[in-house]
Amino acid sequence: MTVSRRLPLRCLSALSRPLGALLLALGLGATAPAIAADSDDSAMAIYGDVRFVDHLADLPADLAWMQKHDKPMMLFFHASYCGYCQKIDDEFLIPMRLDPEYQGRLIIRRVQIDSDDHFIGVDGEMKEPAAFADELDVRGVPYVLFFSPDGERIGEITGAAPAFYNHYLDRNVDRAERCAKDMSPGECREFIDQPGLK
Repeated sequence: MTVSRRLPLRCLSALSRPLGALLLALGLGATAPAIAADSDDSAMAIYGDVRFVDHLADLPADLAWMQKHDKPMMLFFHASYCGYCQKIDDEFLIPMRLDPEYQGRLIIRRVQIDSDDHFIGVDGEMKEPAAFADELDVRGVPYVLFFSPDGERIGEITGAAPAFYNHYLDRNVDRAERCAKDMSPGECREFIDQPGLK
């Protein structure tokens, strides 16, 4: 006895409608123009020409945007071999990227320390990720740093403690946002002796 593996036509028709709608939505999203975050659409992840989350590529452009908009930067150092980095990325940073609650409050940049990619440093010269991490005293991954619009270090999260990571993220994002507007409180000066972006 031969069993047919084909679905009945009525099942294909029922499946094709939601699948078709999803493909259409994805296709339209891919060709839609970027809308500035200054518009009423808070779900957009692009602020003019600056992405909310991206790999570090042009530090002077990011700093210029941060200064113009009084927004901080969160810098996530990770490595391809780091399982904890992937866990932090999957469980915290990706949801953070998709959560409208965080969009418009800061920009997030990623630096893979074992990558061959280069980016433009503050001095306009091309920088290697590992050397940049060394300049900022990053001694292990995952490592998250927060910077003011002037490039001063204003917070950090070292290592991975998944049970408390949301708390650490929220606390540091809140502090970074406050410090981006006023660096005078003591909490903003806590990391002043540690290397910044300049």
